[in-house]
Amino acid sequence: MRRRLFAGVAVDVTDALRRRVEEWKGALGNRVRWVRMEHLHLTVEFFGETGEEWVPRLEQALACAARAVPGPMDLVLGKAGVYGSPRHPRVLWLGVESAGLSELHARVQEALREAGWQPEARPYSPHLTLGRFKAGSVAFSPDRWPSFPDAPVPGLPVRELILFESVRGPAGVSYERRNRWRLGG
Repeated sequence: MRRRLFAGVAVDVTDALRRRVEEWKGALGNRVRWVRMEHLHLTVEFFGETGEEWVPRLEQALACAARAVPGPMDLVLGKAGVYGSPRHPRVLWLGVESAGLSELHARVQEALREAGWQPEARPYSPHLTLGRFKAGSVAFSPDRWPSFPDAPVPGLPVRELILFESVRGPAGVSYERRNRWRLGG
């Protein structure tokens, strides 16, 4: 059996974050398929379709990485952006700043290599995916792109590293927590 897995951190949805997302929903409305608030997470490492035989080794590597990073850490959410262009956006995201998160990512990659897994090679760009633009939705011209508030959303605590499984169901994709490890042991 193959599972679609990724390691990440869950994000506690604060009132400030909820208000920010509501502002964006007001600006973009039904052009975007919005991520449900309970599914907000930050991916630390994506595994993709993974054979069941790998799961114990991945879990052991993630446990080692989580123990090696002091916790809890605070995330500061910064500016919004899109993947794609303003005329043809695909994904709406919110940037994240945290020195601890970069350290966690490096520790995860190191532990995965030691376990025999080849981690992703692309540069790490921590972000929260807020939604995906619907196909065929009217693209904005750059002069009509909504001006999102630039003030950071502070103080989102992260206490654990989580192994998520992406599961497709009748209501769409859900993210189930397979295992979790407290940062700093």
